Amino acid sequence: MTTLESGARLAGVALSHSPQMLADVDHTQGLNFRAAVEAAARAVRAYDPTLVVYFGPDHMRALAGIAPAFTAVERATGYGDWNTPSSRYDIPSQLVRDYVQYTTDKGVEVALAPELKLDHGFGQSTADLFGRLDAVPMIPIVVNCIDRPLATTSRVIELGRLTRRFLDASTSSDDRVLVIGSGGLSHSPPSLIPGADKLPEAERQALITDNMDKAIDAIRPQWDARMLRLLAEGDLDAISRMTHDDIQTAGTGAHEVRTWIAVAATVGEPLGTVGYQTVPEWITGMGVAADEELGVEATVVSV
Repeated sequence: MTTLESGARLAGVALSHSPQMLADVDHTQGLNFRAAVEAAARAVRAYDPTLVVYFGPDHMRALAGIAPAFTAVERATGYGDWNTPSSRYDIPSQLVRDYVQYTTDKGVEVALAPELKLDHGFGQSTADLFGRLDAVPMIPIVVNCIDRPLATTSRVIELGRLTRRFLDASTSSDDRVLVIGSGGLSHSPPSLIPGADKLPEAERQALITDNMDKAIDAIRPQWDARMLRLLAEGDLDAISRMTHDDIQTAGTGAHEVRTWIAVAATVGEPLGTVGYQTVPEWITGMGVAADEELGVEATVVSV
């Protein structure tokens, strides 16, 4: 059992998201990945967390024009993109303010956003695991995964370790903390082609459609397998040496793996692969990983 110094239990799970997954309303695609998410959701219900720390990305929506490396959110609603929920999150605001002060005092500056609309980078996986956005009190932490300068992997690991120390100081033996990361794995969404966000909407959509085949070809299952192996081995030293270019080889969207790295550093335990599948229709290598504390049964791993 993984416990904090406070006596609270601690568990972690990281999972991919894709807006194209939400468009598959009949659930005919990515069945192995869906099975892995369902297994994780069952384990989360059994674990019954009292607090969630969620590391997620923003897709140039909430933080358009300015994107600190790390941003904790004091109040939030869902953005509602791709039919994700637009309801309010349950956020303990004082705890978020304490977290920002703690991490800053310890040398990692985390910005504080008084109010944001969090897009599918938070809403999709929250809904998949809990059914609604306000099911459990949550500390949302936006990790910049889009525009340079991006935090180094070693800096993300430092933030994760500080997050654990904060939880040591701010939880009790009655708490069950779940750390979630959502993003990646390998993908190069056409929406992130440089300049796409500046185009008129009709031209932007045409650009995305014209580049979907290239995005499918950009999935890198071998890179995904190596990343999942490093997480399963708990090899944060090797991960800390990964550069921007090492990640970029798996696509512009692969930088979202920083959210997974933050989870691994916070829980301080290996994240075993629950399931993996390349899903061409979703232009992404889709995976789920969790530590032993969560007790998720492994499902099918396929490429």
